[in-house]
Amino acid sequence: MKGTKLYRDRYTLGDPIASGGFATIYTATEDGREEQIAIKICNKHDDFSYSRSLVREAELIQRFQHPNIVQLYLIPRPDKASVAYANAIELPHHPVFFVMEYLKGGTLETYLQYVERLTPPEAATIALEIARALDHIHLKGYVHNDLKLENIVFRQPVQAGHSFTPVLVDFNTVTRVISPSAATIYIMAPEQLPPGDFYPSSHDDAVKIDVWGLGVVLYRMLSGRLPFSGRNEKSLTDRIRESRPTSLRGLSPLVTSGLDEMVIDGCLAKNPADRLSLLQLAQELKRIGGDGVPAQKGGAPAKTKSRWFSRGNG
Repeated sequence: MKGTKLYRDRYTLGDPIASGGFATIYTATEDGREEQIAIKICNKHDDFSYSRSLVREAELIQRFQHPNIVQLYLIPRPDKASVAYANAIELPHHPVFFVMEYLKGGTLETYLQYVERLTPPEAATIALEIARALDHIHLKGYVHNDLKLENIVFRQPVQAGHSFTPVLVDFNTVTRVISPSAATIYIMAPEQLPPGDFYPSSHDDAVKIDVWGLGVVLYRMLSGRLPFSGRNEKSLTDRIRESRPTSLRGLSPLVTSGLDEMVIDGCLAKNPADRLSLLQLAQELKRIGGDGVPAQKGGAPAKTKSRWFSRGNG
């Protein structure tokens, strides 16, 4: 695939970044554009649902115009309006593809593997940027529904003394109505777990799932580990439903009792009605991180750093 020309030679495919269940992401170059781009191409040409999922993701990213959401690049057409997606007629079976910015900084998961944990102001700075992206999605009438470390990618490599540039990616699970089976189980809210009989009665109820997801991300950033674990799926789901996470104060000396309470009781409350609203959470994050703090440590050296999407979303 590397070196393949697409769309009247406008795009040239580079190396694959990641491959998931139904799509592969490649680095690429575009004629007339200096910076590198990324192209997501559908893998399953014989299943309409796969193509439709990729089309829907492109349409959603186009709709979500926000600095903390990955940017879609429209595909120009001669004498016609530009489009969010197209078919790669140069490839077998003409799969659907779309074009987006190439995020150079790696995932939050990869960064945390290197630094282990963050200070409260650092964690609040990153979480607040993602909360702003989520708020934008919620105002459009959607919920992300799959917030996890792999879906937060830095636009630029993290360097000590420089600002964080977190960006939200992967919009395959974005919904108006929650799909309980869509997310990875370790970040699921209790109401999403099987048998999956939770149906939010209002949009406010639905967005509480994203508050839970952000709480999981915060817990991992502050403690160096996830709030719930288990030997198998049943033990993990039981702990999510019934167990209180270990106090953050016992895992990091920098965490205050107020911050511990905000994450565990405000974000990871079992009952969605007991969780903070996204606005309340953002206000607390702003109080902790102020106008944002720079990174204290840079990311892994380039030769060991995994590329964008360490697990291949999509």
